[in-house]
Amino acid sequence: MNNDEQIAYWNGDAGRKWAQRDAMMSRMLAPVAEALMDHAQVDDATAVLDVGCGGGSETLMLAKRLGPSACVLGVDVSAPLLEVARSELLNLGDAGKGVGFLEADASSHDFGEQQFDLLFSRFGVMFFDDATGAFKHLRKAMQPQGQLAFACWQSLANNPWTALPLKAALSVLPAPPTPKPRSPGPFAFAEPEYIQSLLTDAGWRDVVATPHTISMEWEGSDGFEATARELVNTGPVGRLLADVDSRTRDAVHAAATEVLAPYFNNNRLSLAGAVWLVTANNS
Repeated sequence: MNNDEQIAYWNGDAGRKWAQRDAMMSRMLAPVAEALMDHAQVDDATAVLDVGCGGGSETLMLAKRLGPSACVLGVDVSAPLLEVARSELLNLGDAGKGVGFLEADASSHDFGEQQFDLLFSRFGVMFFDDATGAFKHLRKAMQPQGQLAFACWQSLANNPWTALPLKAALSVLPAPPTPKPRSPGPFAFAEPEYIQSLLTDAGWRDVVATPHTISMEWEGSDGFEATARELVNTGPVGRLLADVDSRTRDAVHAAATEVLAPYFNNNRLSLAGAVWLVTANNS
């Protein structure tokens, strides 16, 4: 997808469905944000731009960690997800005084120059149509000693939480067109060499991609089949199912439950997730 298609996707039915799942996804992905904050040693940051903030959970985590003297701005293209973020912010009252949310395309929005000392993102930067251009643009908003820290997925093969449901879906559905390598999407930054190249070309220095593994867990209080269905509808398979009939959808769900059954224990569906924790410096 190009940026216009991404904006349409995240503001349409898909964006509204992601907003409905935000609480669950935030709980599941909180360890990634925490690991990234620890790894990047963000505690001295005072002005933070959180790119692709979604429902704002990691934006609020940053604000809580950095304290009331810090300013944290979350930016996202999705109005439905930002509704969730602003609702959570209202619930904080004065505790969220230094937090703001902005609906904008971070790859082109004018944030001003040298406004931030930390550019942060948990899975929000892999969707840029022109990744090098986006990171070059964002670097203008960074202070001279500013830091970049983001988390992105490793390869599909290293992420069974997506690979297994996709394998099940493709046993029922025709395979979609193969995307171009490194095209915008969840796994666009799977190759650390590519991350190094695009950030260096954008003017960032000291680029390091560190592997990190998490357990992706779905609570199964409603039973295994409902939990497996939730997983199938969360990742890329959800896009494949958007326009299929109910019989086909049921067939995909049945295939997925068979593949995922060994990973359901103690009312919990658990699969590995592999990410890169990426850091870089402005100068």
